[in-house]
Amino acid sequence: MRLSQPDDLTSLAPRTDSSDDAKWQALLSVLDSRSEYGDATYVSDPAYADVTVQSLVEADTAAVEDGRWKGTGRP
Repeated sequence: MRLSQPDDLTSLAPRTDSSDDAKWQALLSVLDSRSEYGDATYVSDPAYADVTVQSLVEADTAAVEDGRWKGTGRP
């Protein structure tokens, strides 16, 4: 799995359950209301359907190791 690169130095928030659009929009509203600045880059892509936390961690580690996060503030 290849992770999407965040638009800036924010957190990546991939949508892993596409069963309820209203709940996804509610989550985005809550996250956006917590700060005047964007706190996350939201990704609604079927490629993330039912992905596990472990697979996201592994994909993130791979991205750091092969330099895909270079210049984004990621370690």
